[in-house]
Amino acid sequence: MTIPRQTADTKISHPTPSDSASQVAIDDAHSNYGTTHSLAGDSSIAPDAIEYPVLPPLDPAYLASKKKTRAALLKLDESPRDSFALATLWDENHLSIESELQRHLHSDSNSPLLQQLLQRLVWHARFFCDEVDDPKAWVARSANLEARRMVLQLTKTR
Repeated sequence: MTIPRQTADTKISHPTPSDSASQVAIDDAHSNYGTTHSLAGDSSIAPDAIEYPVLPPLDPAYLASKKKTRAALLKLDESPRDSFALATLWDENHLSIESELQRHLHSDSNSPLLQQLLQRLVWHARFFCDEVDDPKAWVARSANLEARRMVLQLTKTR
């Protein structure tokens, strides 16, 4: 199989003045060289003049609650019948657990469904990964998942 040769065009076409003007306008529109400066190339911009976003300070109470939740999850992984760890998990995360219970099951914390939800959270504690997961977000996500599962099971049995 041979590839046919392309013939070279020996004529050099020179752009007309109107072509040159439109090309310059396009080049100017794409290049902001005159209006932007490179941090590496422009020494007039001091590195300390760059404004970085300011993060809000972490709430010490939230950090303490996060530590307690992490310890409770790790303890429940080792010993699922540890009532102190379960009580700590509830005390530190009752707002997120109750909100999922209310949102999906339309139930409050006095409902027997809460005990089922907590049992499921204890069962899920073995899947908590301390190196990757944020403890409080993990509890909220797991409570959401289990509340939705409970709704599906309750509607399936009807």
